[in-house]
Amino acid sequence: MSGASPQSRISTGRRVALILITATSLLSLVLIGDGRSNSAIDVTRVCFLLIVIPLSLFAAVPSHLLLRARGRWGLRLVDSPLVAPILTPVLLGLYFFTPIWVLVLSHVWFYLLSYPLLLIAGFILHVGLKGSGRTHSSTAFGLQILFSLIDLTFDAIPGIVMRLSHRVIGASYWNKPPSTPSTAMHHQLLAGAVLWFIAEASDLPILAMVFVRWIRVDEAEARRIDALLDSMEE
Repeated sequence: MSGASPQSRISTGRRVALILITATSLLSLVLIGDGRSNSAIDVTRVCFLLIVIPLSLFAAVPSHLLLRARGRWGLRLVDSPLVAPILTPVLLGLYFFTPIWVLVLSHVWFYLLSYPLLLIAGFILHVGLKGSGRTHSSTAFGLQILFSLIDLTFDAIPGIVMRLSHRVIGASYWNKPPSTPSTAMHHQLLAGAVLWFIAEASDLPILAMVFVRWIRVDEAEARRIDALLDSMEE
């Protein structure tokens, strides 16, 4: 006899989805290849570890299990779906526009260690993907949507800066032979486009989730008001 409560179980469909997402994620990392070969590949690798894989996995996990995970891991402060859109550009900026990027690329152990560290950071950022479970008013959700729309511009900054930069970022690594400055700059233009696209595209499912919850809460509030008015008329 199983001791697990019905609420703690994951449906067969979700299990299959999680398995497929995990397998696809591992295959994607293999296909992306060695990020040390050029900046476009490494930016893609970092974006997959920090954004795409955690977002995809947590989208398939029931909200009550994410709530329980935040309690166990002491992550109650990151219980909003807006945490990832706000903090992800900050982390990307720190990673790519400080000496951290060259340090990781120049040392094989740091490079290998970046895989689990980026993935853990992505999990922490996205663990609040489906909210805190607390009841919010429709006005609060409306403000979240407004803030999300404003944040779309903020998320584009790292990609725009990388794409429009007139110098090679991390030049001490990328300009080393056999690479040339012109080749490194070409790869950087592609890297900036990838970073810009993934950062913006990852906000759309989060915005959609908040919008759907806003509609549901607004409908529930309307039903409560109608019921209250009906009771007052009686």
